[in-house]
Amino acid sequence: MTAVVLVGDFPSTGILRTTVAQRLVLDGNEDTAPTFIAQMEYALRQRGAVLVIYPEWKGARTRRLVRLARAALLTDRIAGVALDLPPIALSLVADQLTFASSYMRPAVLVSLAHRLRESHYAGAWVNSVAGLEHIRTSLGAHVSSYLPGGAFAVTAGPGAGVHRITAVQPLPPSGTRPTDPVLLLFSDMNGDTEWLRHKLQPAVAAVSATMIAPQPLGAEYWGTKKYVEFVAFSGHPQAVQMLLSGCVFRSCGWCGEPIALPQCPLCLMAQADARPVPVPVPEPAPVPEPEPAPVPEPLPASEREPESLPYDDGRGGSEDPPTRPDVIPVPRSTAPQPTAPQPSPSAGRAHNGAGAGRAHRNGEADEIAERLPEPASRQAATPDPALGRAPEVTFGDGWPRAGTVAFHPQDRSS
Repeated sequence: MTAVVLVGDFPSTGILRTTVAQRLVLDGNEDTAPTFIAQMEYALRQRGAVLVIYPEWKGARTRRLVRLARAALLTDRIAGVALDLPPIALSLVADQLTFASSYMRPAVLVSLAHRLRESHYAGAWVNSVAGLEHIRTSLGAHVSSYLPGGAFAVTAGPGAGVHRITAVQPLPPSGTRPTDPVLLLFSDMNGDTEWLRHKLQPAVAAVSATMIAPQPLGAEYWGTKKYVEFVAFSGHPQAVQMLLSGCVFRSCGWCGEPIALPQCPLCLMAQADARPVPVPVPEPAPVPEPEPAPVPEPLPASEREPESLPYDDGRGGSEDPPTRPDVIPVPRSTAPQPTAPQPSPSAGRAHNGAGAGRAHRNGEADEIAERLPEPASRQAATPDPALGRAPEVTFGDGWPRAGTVAFHPQDRSS
């Protein structure tokens, strides 16, 4: 379970009498940090988790106290939720969250708080917007506030804005309407309650309008002492379940809490898988199909070519005419053509024999060369001095010669 603590002077509306949020009023003249930390420690012991609700328009101090309590108590089970709502709507949302805290996890309650803020229709009737600070107001509306007898309808829920009430258009443009049945709560501070009962209540189709005590911070929020504050919400038993049905929850990557926000409200871990909603891409225009080619119209009978008659071969029967060949054959010449001389048989045999002989000799030479040893490297011959000088050669002596050696005959006298 989760304890819901509403920080500020926001009394309960009394709609949910049995389950109401804890109220913690901080006095600005004292050091409230010890009191706030003690309250958080007590709530943690009782429930295990604390959800601190505070107004966005007056939450700077509460935001610092939440951080201080988380650091002092060394825990991440304290979550702060700032809601931009007027006093009555803020008090109502805190009580609704307390009612649902028995059935939901702390992170789911944070998502529910934001969904309730969007579903409630809150606003006020005010006599002037000159002192309105928490809702954007145009310059024309500020100037109109100084005119006598003027009144304005200010909306603070979905579609916040300022509308000047006139006889032609007494209500602001219709916005998001709560789910039936619609309940209406309002408080009066010297305002025009007839406008609320006869104009606003029929417009939102409220089945009941309940008046409650004014909130202490109502005049501070609306910037005037004459106002009628209201809030319209759904009284359907399944209203909370219908709001959560539109949320997509996923487990936090750090603490495991089911969340539907980009950041976990407990451990403050940013979710890596939080992706924006994809923008729908318009489909491309279909490509027009090519038109079929036009079919030529048949020619009139006067312009048609005459049909060919069947071929008659003279034998009483009709056959298809002979087809004309694509290539006309060229007639061959009957003149004698020169022929190449034919070799004689004897020449062929002689040629074959010579070739065979050469081949046989070449084979023997190769075989002999393989058997011989490789020759030693030749060296230059040197002359032998013992041989002496070669004899001189004399020509014309009539003696036989063999090369450079002369054979001298023996002496004939002997």
